[in-house]
Amino acid sequence: MTERLWGLLGPEKLATTRRTRTLDMSRAVRRFNERAVPGTGGLWFGRQAYLTALSVVVAERVTARGLRCSNIEMANAIEAIACMIAFDCHGRVTDPRLRGRNKLPADGAPTFAVARQRGFHVAQPMRMSTAQALPFLGLAHAAGSRFNTFSSTDAAMPFIEACADTEKVGKHRSVVDYLENWAVNGPLSFNNAELRTALDPTRPLPASACKLLRYAVEEGGALDPADRNRRQNAWRWVARLQASTTVADHIDHHAGPPELDADHWHDVRAGAYLFRVRDAANAVLDSVEGILATRQGKVRLPLDGSLPTVVTSQLTQLADHARAFLALGHHDDEANRFSRECEAGGADTLRALLRRDDHVLRLLDDCAQPGPAYTGQPPALPQDNGDPQEETGLDAYAPSLPAGRSYRLRNLYLLHMDLHGLLGPKIDAARAAAAGVSA
Repeated sequence: MTERLWGLLGPEKLATTRRTRTLDMSRAVRRFNERAVPGTGGLWFGRQAYLTALSVVVAERVTARGLRCSNIEMANAIEAIACMIAFDCHGRVTDPRLRGRNKLPADGAPTFAVARQRGFHVAQPMRMSTAQALPFLGLAHAAGSRFNTFSSTDAAMPFIEACADTEKVGKHRSVVDYLENWAVNGPLSFNNAELRTALDPTRPLPASACKLLRYAVEEGGALDPADRNRRQNAWRWVARLQASTTVADHIDHHAGPPELDADHWHDVRAGAYLFRVRDAANAVLDSVEGILATRQGKVRLPLDGSLPTVVTSQLTQLADHARAFLALGHHDDEANRFSRECEAGGADTLRALLRRDDHVLRLLDDCAQPGPAYTGQPPALPQDNGDPQEETGLDAYAPSLPAGRSYRLRNLYLLHMDLHGLLGPKIDAARAAAAGVSA
């Protein structure tokens, strides 16, 4: 295997549900993603930042008028109606920029009292993966880590106004005024052309909004100088990749791309190797699940004898990946500890993985046995692998990046595409190709 093959590409479709198997590696995974591109969370297209910043501003306005309303409630409600508007405009197409295609009602604009309810929108709205980026873009002040503690900055309103791309939304109101009125029991109409323009998540950002968001990405908001420098350099790297005419970037995997300094590249490269160890560990447990799914009676796999060939084969590959990570000499203690467990091989490694899982599978009486989340079938859906801000199914839109690298780099690449008007056409072409229609 060459170094260019850093793991596996994700599926081409976004799943609506994800099962959880973090292997107690959540903190390490988040650290490596943050080291790759600081302060961007799950942001990958511009209107995610817009809708979330808009929610904070409207929630402040509504609260000032005496109505109890949290940022989370407002964000979920605004995202829901934005997606409903897009589905209404575009025929309920499947689009990675939209959520709730199978859940949101197809007819009628909801009241705020309905849209704010927890069960109205999807369980994992875009806000969950993107809100934490706002303070690091200068679009929110964070009194704490929770989104409900966020308040708007002076930069938020100019950005919102630029993104809305309309001076008024009915009766001379701005989009903020219109949504404030809706939240205090005013009407909302999906026939309002200005509202559609202001909220449709699939519309390209106006040039003025792109300029503001590029500045926010490069200047860093609440980022410290070292992290700001890392993000600027990563932005320059993806900009060069986007401008390249080759499908893949040919780089020196030891020295890295010229835009990143040695420490930054070491973190990016080590993260890619660690994610490969994690994926191989999941493959081991998946193979055990596949064996248990075929067994009748007591569903268990004893570990004190010979293991099935498919499991030993996966354990061997896992040990190879773990040794490759350890050879990099990275300083992350948690990642090193995990890799040393995986390097041991055989039943000892499987025991360690079962202890770390203890959710889908668990170690009991020195046997692999079903855990509380066991379904009797190998997984068919993407897993939550330790960073709740990660989205699957987007790798196909960023082919120029080495596979297996942090999803933050892929997202930054997609955001760069979006701010240059290239992401929408790419998504449209992929949808047409999937449907067997010429784009």
